[in-house]
Amino acid sequence: MISSLRLPLTKARSLSAQISRITQLPSSDDLFEQTDGRWLYNEAQQQEIRRVNFNVSELVRIGCEAAGTKVCLSMDKIAEGSFNKVFRLRFDNSKTIIARLPSSRMFGSGTSNIISSEVATMTLASKSGIHTPRVISWRKDCNNPVGWPYILMEDVDGTTLHDEWPQPETRGEPVSTLLTEVASSMQKMMSSHFSRIGSPYLVEDIDLPDSPNSPPATEFEIENGVRIGPIADLLWWRCYHDEPHFDRGPWNTIEEYLKAAVRLERRAVERHRQDPSSLAYTKSSIEDLDEVEDLLSKVETIAPHIQDLIERAYHTMPKRLMQICFMHPDLLTQNIMVPTLTADNGLHRMLDPVFIDWQGTCALPLALQWYTPTFVEYKARLLDLKTGRPILKMWYPSKEIALPKDFDQLDPEFQDIILAEHEVATRHVRWNQWFTKHPEFAPLILSFPLQNNLRLFTQYILRACADGPFRLRKILWDIELAWYSDEEEETSVPCPFTIGLDMFELMRKDEPHLRYHNARSKLMQRLRCTVDGLVLRKDYEASMKEMELARKEWDEVSTGGPFPFEDRKWGQYLR
Repeated sequence: MISSLRLPLTKARSLSAQISRITQLPSSDDLFEQTDGRWLYNEAQQQEIRRVNFNVSELVRIGCEAAGTKVCLSMDKIAEGSFNKVFRLRFDNSKTIIARLPSSRMFGSGTSNIISSEVATMTLASKSGIHTPRVISWRKDCNNPVGWPYILMEDVDGTTLHDEWPQPETRGEPVSTLLTEVASSMQKMMSSHFSRIGSPYLVEDIDLPDSPNSPPATEFEIENGVRIGPIADLLWWRCYHDEPHFDRGPWNTIEEYLKAAVRLERRAVERHRQDPSSLAYTKSSIEDLDEVEDLLSKVETIAPHIQDLIERAYHTMPKRLMQICFMHPDLLTQNIMVPTLTADNGLHRMLDPVFIDWQGTCALPLALQWYTPTFVEYKARLLDLKTGRPILKMWYPSKEIALPKDFDQLDPEFQDIILAEHEVATRHVRWNQWFTKHPEFAPLILSFPLQNNLRLFTQYILRACADGPFRLRKILWDIELAWYSDEEEETSVPCPFTIGLDMFELMRKDEPHLRYHNARSKLMQRLRCTVDGLVLRKDYEASMKEMELARKEWDEVSTGGPFPFEDRKWGQYLR
């Protein structure tokens, strides 16, 4: 039986016994494999973890049932990434449905949790007044006729903001309108209130054992028919964390949450020590594991005190910032849809954005998950040729960015460039102004970089082996610095750990890593590839030739390490 939130079409049941057919179908490679690009290295491994393998005719049949017909005209892959493949099914009655299938090898034994939680989160978001596609039917595991987990959902008319954001028509008032709507939707997410840390599930899809230590469900959970269960974030289930018996929540406190992450990463260290060859595809050496273990011990030491650190940093609204809520984990322009631009809807189409791809949403204290979306965040790009400093500078989060003092004396063409850049920078200011007008959210805007460190903390714990100790060491150093940075109230309790390095020692220790990182970034730009070496198919041959030239020119002394784009070198999701 198909798990379903709603099959809205009355013909669905009467058609279930009839044979459904499809008139236009791509090849199996197009359906099952990653086809939008190729990898310059580790290609076989990258393809393997993204491959899907499902019964196409059964998916078509179930889609026909949902659409109230028995003929599917076409099935086109419209999107694919590291985690999912997305298809649009078109039917002979002019209806369309979106089918989304996870790359379940990426999620391992956590696939069922991740699918169930995503469905619950979409339902919850919709009930909270956030526009998200309606789920039609779904299955969380392979025990169904399709032979693969899937979600069928309504097709949303329009286009992603990714296609619209750079266009001139999106500047000015349409931008302000959209930012207000996105901020308002984030406020609705932040207004949710859960009893525990983990991820949301529909009541009927979660079976949690009774525990005398578990707090009662909140009124918000009861009203929306959800409960908090195991965390559905990929970080907790990926390759070297995929041991189902480990604690993945739900948890009552930040301390429990952080210590569970430490135990999971310690297990990864143990497995890598048992088989040093498994450090292939990571940035760690066998020697790095000693430092990783030391840093994990420091995390364990600070874990009981993180809540205190948060409450001191956000002392005006400590309870609000500790409130457990849900937040869309990845508000990229690709995950926001708006109606296609016409002559009449330039402004109005920004009034009701649709938020897609809720996979991996967690219930966490607000202070641990607040972020400014990357499409809003301004990073200075125009630099003064004499000083190397940014021409436009955001001195204070919510104050207008001033034009250069000599603006009127500049060449008119350069003035136009600066004005265009100023429009982009002003998006970030408008965003900050919206939140600083609300006293309960203002501390989130004004507490950077502590806020960014809190959000990334668990990621750096759970990727310490895969990415090497550098980032976890740096974030712990920042936390130690923040511990003593309260200007209004000097804490009488010393920080429970120390990195043991001053700023200059830390810079010297990190310099080779930063040099290697910068050299790798320049190589990516040269080869026009992603961090994993993915290029467009049309660019593959040219990029491979360019990579051979780059390999011959690579100098390990000046770059800080060996040529990075080789088989068995680091891959973001391969460990």
